[in-house]
Amino acid sequence: MNVFNLPIARILHRETIFEDDFVNNIAGWEQISDEDEQSFILNSHYHMENKSQTRWMFYHKEMGRKLPENFIINTEIELLEHNGYGQYGLVWGFTKPHHILNRFVVSAETDRFTVSRFEKNHHHTFHRFSSHYEKEYMSKSKQFLSVMLLNDYYYFFLHRHQQPVYVCHKSHMNTEGNRFGFYVEPGLLVRADKIKVQRLVISPDFDSHMWMPVGSELISGL
Repeated sequence: MNVFNLPIARILHRETIFEDDFVNNIAGWEQISDEDEQSFILNSHYHMENKSQTRWMFYHKEMGRKLPENFIINTEIELLEHNGYGQYGLVWGFTKPHHILNRFVVSAETDRFTVSRFEKNHHHTFHRFSSHYEKEYMSKSKQFLSVMLLNDYYYFFLHRHQQPVYVCHKSHMNTEGNRFGFYVEPGLLVRADKIKVQRLVISPDFDSHMWMPVGSELISGL
């Protein structure tokens, strides 16, 4: 898909509706320790470890309000340990029973990413796209991820100052609820130092001139 042929929008304002730097757990993130997983907050980071052999784990919370019509979720996740193949990243747009979820993840071993909408038991995948991306050398073990819904299209970013790695219509990634958080597959230990959700206010008189939402103009400032 040629993203430059899409009618985007003009963003007038960004309102931060959720932000956490994990100095404490006032936001109520899950903290657990058992034979299959552990999650905890330490030194301004949220640590998540999937110790199971076959089960994916997620660590999520409720927004407290409906996800806006136009929004962006930014985070940076650091891979601390991995044992074999596995993916980690963001999940969003689901309810507490989490029968169907959206995810945007990267591989721990290869420079590949995946965007998908799937049933929690993986019996059915409603939408899936996977491809290679160029990891920024200076990022080392840290990975920036950003999901933006803008004017009926999703944009997925893996770099702060480059074009999105994937674009799709929102019909492919329906929002069932207002929960969001982190996704971790078996054998991975990751941590995040911040996550931010913003409501995007767009101009009602957009003149359809093409504009590419990249760089510090939109997705930086995490």
